[in-house]
Amino acid sequence: MTTSSDTTSADAQDTSHSTPHTAFRVVHCGDGLRRCPWAVSTPGALADHDYDWGTAPSSADEYFATLTLELVDSGLARWSQSARHGSWYLHMADLEPARVSLFDEDDVDDLLVNAELIRNRAKIEAVIHNAEVCRDWDMDRWLALLEEAGVPFPGDAPEAAPDNALELPDSSTESRRLSQVLRSHGIVLVGPVTAYRWLQRIGRAPGHLAGCFRTEPGDGG
Repeated sequence: MTTSSDTTSADAQDTSHSTPHTAFRVVHCGDGLRRCPWAVSTPGALADHDYDWGTAPSSADEYFATLTLELVDSGLARWSQSARHGSWYLHMADLEPARVSLFDEDDVDDLLVNAELIRNRAKIEAVIHNAEVCRDWDMDRWLALLEEAGVPFPGDAPEAAPDNALELPDSSTESRRLSQVLRSHGIVLVGPVTAYRWLQRIGRAPGHLAGCFRTEPGDGG
C-alpha cells in the first residue's frame, strides 16, 4: 500500500508542517482512504487495521482469540506480527478455547518447530492454560470481567482519538485493573500493556487516530 501521489492541496499542507509528529499522523492512501500510519507498514498490518483492530468481538470464542493474539504478540514490535495471526488460527484449532484446551505436550512440541508461529513455549503453554480456564465462558462472562475492571462501555464518554500515534499510551488505569481481574480469574501472562492492547483490539480503548476512516461514525472502530 502506498500513499496517494495526487493528494489535495489541503493534504499537502497537513504533511508540510515541520514537526517530528507529522510522520505519525494519518496518511492519505491511494484508494482514497485515510489510515493510521502503521497500517501501511506491511500487508498484514493493513488487513489487521482495516478489518480487525478496534472491532468488538461477536462471540465468546472471539474474546478468547483476540486476547490470545495480544498475548502471543506481547513484547514484540507493534504491528510486526500481524501477518502471523492467520497461522495461529490455522495451527491452534481456530483459537476456539474448547479445542485449544485439549492440546497436550506433543502438540506443544509440534507448535514449537512451526516456523509460521512465534516459537515461545511459555506463550504457547499460557494460551493452552487460558483456554482451559475460559472454555465454558459465555459472552456475559467476558463482559462481566470488563465491567469488574471498570472498562467503559463503547459510547459511554468515549476518549477522543489522538492526532498522532505517539499519543497512544501503552497502558491505562483500566488496563492495570483488567490485568489484575484476569489474573484473579485464572488468566495468565496478560500484564497491563497486553491488557491495554487487547482493549484497543476489541474497541474498548482508542486504537485508531483522528481522521482515520476507522474512526468515522458507524464504522465501529
